[in-house]
Amino acid sequence: MHQGADNTIAGIGLLILGLFVFSIQDAIMKFFSDQMAVQEVIFARGVVTLALISTALYLTQGTRGFTTRRPFLNCLRGFFSFICFSTFSMALAVLPLADAMPLYYTAPLFVVIFAGPFLGETVGLRVWFAVVAGFIGVVLVAQPSADGVEPAMVLAIISAIAYSAQILLTRLLGSSESALSMTFYLTLMFVLFSGLTGLVFGSGWMDQFDHPSAAYLFRAWSVPNLFQAGLFLALGLTGTIGFYCISQAYRYGHASQMAPFEYSSLPFAVLWGWLFWGALPNVSTMLGSVLIVGGGLFIVYSEIRTSRKRATG
Repeated sequence: MHQGADNTIAGIGLLILGLFVFSIQDAIMKFFSDQMAVQEVIFARGVVTLALISTALYLTQGTRGFTTRRPFLNCLRGFFSFICFSTFSMALAVLPLADAMPLYYTAPLFVVIFAGPFLGETVGLRVWFAVVAGFIGVVLVAQPSADGVEPAMVLAIISAIAYSAQILLTRLLGSSESALSMTFYLTLMFVLFSGLTGLVFGSGWMDQFDHPSAAYLFRAWSVPNLFQAGLFLALGLTGTIGFYCISQAYRYGHASQMAPFEYSSLPFAVLWGWLFWGALPNVSTMLGSVLIVGGGLFIVYSEIRTSRKRATG
């Protein structure tokens, strides 16, 4: 087996490992949803991750690793990532992991929608059909009723929109910034924005809502017990390991080779939901998940074909 194939296999393995680690992080965030304020958890996770990432960045690149040519775009990317993680964590206060994850996977659909206006990319008719199929899947997962859609479902979709914005910004930054440097600024924004949110809402003065997602956001900050502090450390470690694995994965393999395996975290979400909360997806959720993932995979396949045509044309 030649070196290129070895690197691709290593990259796929690292990507799946990174997503597995992040799925553990999601389970911990769901565990905290009825105990602490989400921004306090994000702040604690960010402090641990920032310390570890900063150390790795200094050891590998020295002080120059902390410089950036595009500070505004890095901060904007960090903001969208913060919104993505916050809204998804709030959704987990209500939704089983296996319901929230497919809605998060609508991100490629939004990338298609936004790529034209913001990146000037043209999209074919078949890709638009894949987008429509994906959103039919969203309806099946969300299962709207006469009373409307569960707000937590909307939060999961907002998370996907924010993630798609982060993807587009990553494309813009990738040519001039290292993976570790981008991760440093992203994590720094997590600490800053969650800290600011804590200053505004940390006293609990807005904790007046019955909905679990709102309670997770507005609950007063509190001193963690020893077990919760240990989970904070675990969140920081999972964040660092996950970021490292995924960054390395995309160094070993082309994005087109890696992208289909982004969906491997869905079975992990089902596993943790079943093990810890006894929750399994119903038929409508499974069918909707197939349409969302299928639409996303078709978009990835179309991007691969387009890239090959450009390379050979």
